[in-house]
Amino acid sequence: MTKTAIGIAAIVVLITTPTWAADMALKAPPPVPVYSWNGCYVGANAGWINLQSSATLSPTGSYLTPAGPLAPPNAAGTGALAGDLAAVTDSLSWNRSAFAGGAQVGCNWQIQHLVLGAEADFDGTTLDPTTSASFGPVRSSNPLFTVSSHSDSVSERMEWYSTIRGRVGYAQDRWLIYATGGFAGANFSSSTNVSFGANGTSPVYANAVQLGSAATTRGGGVVGAGFEYAITNYWTVRAEYLYFSFPGFSYSSPLVAPAGVAPGYTWNTSLGTERVSTVRVGVNYKFGWPWTFAMR
Repeated sequence: MTKTAIGIAAIVVLITTPTWAADMALKAPPPVPVYSWNGCYVGANAGWINLQSSATLSPTGSYLTPAGPLAPPNAAGTGALAGDLAAVTDSLSWNRSAFAGGAQVGCNWQIQHLVLGAEADFDGTTLDPTTSASFGPVRSSNPLFTVSSHSDSVSERMEWYSTIRGRVGYAQDRWLIYATGGFAGANFSSSTNVSFGANGTSPVYANAVQLGSAATTRGGGVVGAGFEYAITNYWTVRAEYLYFSFPGFSYSSPLVAPAGVAPGYTWNTSLGTERVSTVRVGVNYKFGWPWTFAMR
């Protein structure tokens, strides 16, 4: 009787085992989906921006005509002695930071862990540095004269910048680290004030005031790097660093005082290479081009 019961039980176990195995397989957790960076996005950014530049201020125009018996500026329009020109040529530099913020739009294409993309952005800035310096009287090339003391002031404003960049990155699920580079444009404006006193032993430059300004849009290059994280299937956050280089520019500041002198006396402001860095954070919303989830 016992042997018969044991045999029946063994048969039941053999029959039901495949059913249990099937039930266990059906109840196994599904594979975790891997996030896909495929798609287009639009977003906003804000952060810190830094501008490093320099300016050389030098007399030009009628100051460069052959020196005459009258010290410039004068009604005859004669120029200055070469040594005097060198003595009043000055250089200023600045390194200032401010706030910048704007918007970006772009698209990504993912091939396994490789992510290729393109992005365009436009940001406004509050960069508006002013640099000033004062210089005491200097001995003229003519030993009978002393050139008056003078002060220089240069301001430069970067109102906005825009970039068109490529991106290449490495993705690990919802994390993306990338390098970026491309072309950039920026709007710069600058103004200059060069003013002389009347404390020289001759009328050389005495009470001369030169004022001028200019605005221009410059093109340059940009490189950088960053990382991004997808907090949901639609929203990502990022942090990145960008470095820009723009060519400098020059402009003239005409003489505005004293009255009664010949026209053509001007001062030249030559701005050097504009070196700009920015560290910014941003948020993007992914839309449009469907994204996919590849199984591990």
